[in-house]
Amino acid sequence: MSDAPAASAAPQRGRRTRERAGAFLRATGRYAMTHPVSMAFVVSVVSVVSAAALTGTLWGEDASVWGAGPLATFGAGRWWTLVTALVIPDSPVDAVVSVTLGVTVLAYAERLLGSRRAAVLLGALGLAGLLTGIGLHAAAWAVTDLRPVVAAEVPVLDPTTSIAGVVMAATAFAPTLWRRRVRLVGFATLALFALYAGDADSWYRLSAAVIGLVVGEVLARGRERRAWHRSSTRETRTLLALVVAVVGSGPLVALISGGGRGPLSLVVDAYTQYDDELLARCGRVSSSVCDEQLALLMTRGLGPALLAVTPLVLMLVAAWGLRLGRRAALVLAVLTLVASAVIPVVSLLDGRLRIDPWVDGSGAEYILWAVATVVIPVTLAIVLVLARDRFPIRATRGAARTVAAVIGAAFLACATTFFVIEALGRRSFDRDPSVLDLALLTLRRFLPPAYTNPVGAATFPHHGPALFAYQWVGVLFWAIAIAALLWLFRRTQRPDPGDARLYRELLLRGGDTLGFLGTWAGNRHWYSDDRACAVAYRLVGEVALAVADPLAPEGRRPETLRAFSDFCVEHGWMPAFYSVHDDTAADLETLGWRNVPVGVETVMDLPGLTFAGKAWQKVRQPLTRAEREGYTAVWTRWHELTVAQASQVVAIDEEWVADRALPEMGFTLGSLEELRDRDVRLLLAVGPEGRIEAVTSWMPSWTDGAVTGWTLDFMRRRTDSPNGMMEFLIAKAALQLQAEGAVVLSLSGAPLAEAPDAPIDGDPAPLRALLRWLAEALEPAYGFASLFRFKGKFRPRYRALTLAYRDPLHLPAIGAAVGRAYVPDASRREIVALARTAWEGRR
Repeated sequence: MSDAPAASAAPQRGRRTRERAGAFLRATGRYAMTHPVSMAFVVSVVSVVSAAALTGTLWGEDASVWGAGPLATFGAGRWWTLVTALVIPDSPVDAVVSVTLGVTVLAYAERLLGSRRAAVLLGALGLAGLLTGIGLHAAAWAVTDLRPVVAAEVPVLDPTTSIAGVVMAATAFAPTLWRRRVRLVGFATLALFALYAGDADSWYRLSAAVIGLVVGEVLARGRERRAWHRSSTRETRTLLALVVAVVGSGPLVALISGGGRGPLSLVVDAYTQYDDELLARCGRVSSSVCDEQLALLMTRGLGPALLAVTPLVLMLVAAWGLRLGRRAALVLAVLTLVASAVIPVVSLLDGRLRIDPWVDGSGAEYILWAVATVVIPVTLAIVLVLARDRFPIRATRGAARTVAAVIGAAFLACATTFFVIEALGRRSFDRDPSVLDLALLTLRRFLPPAYTNPVGAATFPHHGPALFAYQWVGVLFWAIAIAALLWLFRRTQRPDPGDARLYRELLLRGGDTLGFLGTWAGNRHWYSDDRACAVAYRLVGEVALAVADPLAPEGRRPETLRAFSDFCVEHGWMPAFYSVHDDTAADLETLGWRNVPVGVETVMDLPGLTFAGKAWQKVRQPLTRAEREGYTAVWTRWHELTVAQASQVVAIDEEWVADRALPEMGFTLGSLEELRDRDVRLLLAVGPEGRIEAVTSWMPSWTDGAVTGWTLDFMRRRTDSPNGMMEFLIAKAALQLQAEGAVVLSLSGAPLAEAPDAPIDGDPAPLRALLRWLAEALEPAYGFASLFRFKGKFRPRYRALTLAYRDPLHLPAIGAAVGRAYVPDASRREIVALARTAWEGRR
């Protein structure tokens, strides 16, 4: 009997596997059909690689006959290399990169350009980039002064040359955000490899990209382009952060590429572990220099290499903080850049750093070294200082003190440990070090080699724990320091949460049906300079979730949306508007934002409402039955409840929560806490014996100081209460509020729901598809769809609720912030229960 379940489970697993494989193949087929040029490019590269793997002819000595270059193409008359160089990769790594770019960025470019135009440009721009690059290569090699920094004749095999040209041409047809982003990142990356690595491939790719940019602008002439309304602050931060990242990663690229031959590659002299030439000439110079070089040679390895490039890593860390507008990152970047410029000059003046003149004796090597090592870092540091107002976000004083204490303690602990280990391991040194020698050695091991200038003969360990500590103690300290700095970037001073009373006063002037959500605890409030416009938002991590529509006088909503967005950017936050209606979403769309549906609000128009007719039978029957059986609807407020009534309401809520064993949601879904507001009305279903059977709460909305609408929020009933209690309460509320003069009754929003008349999208956007899947998965846990269908009994008017976002790259963070906002206090057990319920619902 025990084998039966296993036997029945095996076919199920096999069926699921076949279904997933079939879905994957169908998705791949659809992708290939919509991107035929990109797929043809990928197939051609894969075919070449497969043939090379079988025959063993590629990536060997015979590969040069396929590569392009001044001598290979023109000197040897191999005209076919203008084609083969654009299809054949020069290494397995190049093949992987080409295929990856082909199925991603090239496919994106094809979608913008169209398949026919992409196919033409793929060949034309690749050929133009090769011819231009070859011409520039030959011209530069003809100038004697430039030969040391121009790549020698190495035939180029690089399919990414064509990709660079097509992608840059396609940016002319991209949305403004992506056009700026792709161009900025693309050219920064291409220039990085050209200026530091300096291989011919890099210059050919850059040539194709420049030509593609010009061609794209010509093709896009007369095409209407939407302006991107985003603050110059964010533009400046992004640009400066990218430049700092390039300056920091450029020497790394040159080091990885074997020292590099680019015009700026001479800067790597400041980041090498030891000087090979000095070591070779050791016999002809003083013994003190030899001792130092032998020490560096003895202690080379991963640890010293990491210590040597610490300044570059610090610049990358600073670039990350600059993008977020952090003042601490500005200070770190300026200090690192200035030190990177000053120390090599000092080393050059005192003879520790030597630059070999080129054979022509022109002195060009000194000019390029000065530009790469001194001019660029100093200029960038000056620019950062001048733009310091763009980086106003400071860490809290407590966080700053904590980081200073951590770094200080780490230094003392590492220095003390290192000193003790070296003192105990004296026998592993080349000579017996004195206490002063050990003290100086301890200080030196926390600085990269280029930043030290030892006095007297240096001593060093040869083996054992002393050598291990010598190699790694500095790396350990800087790892702690960098982790502390990254932590500091996230501990920033928060602006004043705003006056909640003013927000409520603006609500009285007029607000939408969900505007009262902005008064709930946990929300902050932004106000315009004249205090006439307001946005309620919840700060979750680095995401500012604006709740519902903004409060603004007629005609000032676009201005309010733009100003709030700029406010978020200035503080390094990612703005998002959650549960906004179509008019707000339309205003945001004109500002370049995008949106995705996240729910539906159901609204009843009260003027002329009656429950007569067959269409209202599902509402009229519960109402009539409840009245006949002696149930009454009692209007009250929380502070008016008796102790016994309040206890019953609390018990009903606790029973509802306990029945689910899942985290109670908040954010836009009210709980008992929100019932205590004096502006919120309660409607209780009270039985003949005085027992409360069900509870609803109603939030007001105003127009010119008068209440004109109410919104349903809190809904709870006893598990053993008669059926129809909620229909009874909502019907009673509609009739009573209609009599009081209200014009609209909102049954609130249903998260993750779709209106019955919403179009069925067979191929939805990824985020929308994810939301649909999430709605199905969470239905067993929270019953959103069931609640939405229940509200449909009241024949409501449907209003879409959307999530508006400015940058698609922010969606993962925004999605996580929404989840944390809804269940901020969920325990580990509740999260596990929710995940299990969602999984069971998905199956």
